[in-house]
Amino acid sequence: MRRALKPCHERRGTSVVEFAVCLPVLLAFTFGTIQFSRMVQLQHTLRLAAFEGARAGVTLDSSSADVQNKVAGTLAVLGVNNPTVTITPNPLAYTSPTITVTVSADPTQNAWLNWFPATGNPISATVTLNREVQAVSSP
Repeated sequence: MRRALKPCHERRGTSVVEFAVCLPVLLAFTFGTIQFSRMVQLQHTLRLAAFEGARAGVTLDSSSADVQNKVAGTLAVLGVNNPTVTITPNPLAYTSPTITVTVSADPTQNAWLNWFPATGNPISATVTLNREVQAVSSP
């Protein structure tokens, strides 16, 4: 004699419990991926801004203000808040052989999601380029 199959009504709450257990894990993974992606994007943006600033300072007639304006313009377009820009040497001299631009920003002020604890470590990028001065003699 075959036993009749039990109706699925007795297992109705099982899927709700499984969903309640899995949902927080899935959300934490999703939001963690989003946060990590934003930090990688921020690092790339800072590196781009430092490079653009250093390129602006390579020419003979450039000044520290030119570098600062180029970095600020690049970061404004890309939406970075409260960056710190360091230019070495400052001010740029005609005989300066290289220019180094360091751009840093606080990740907590530039995150899409502020649900994760702040580490207090800024993200930074540094670019050093040779100036055109090396190929030209002093006046």
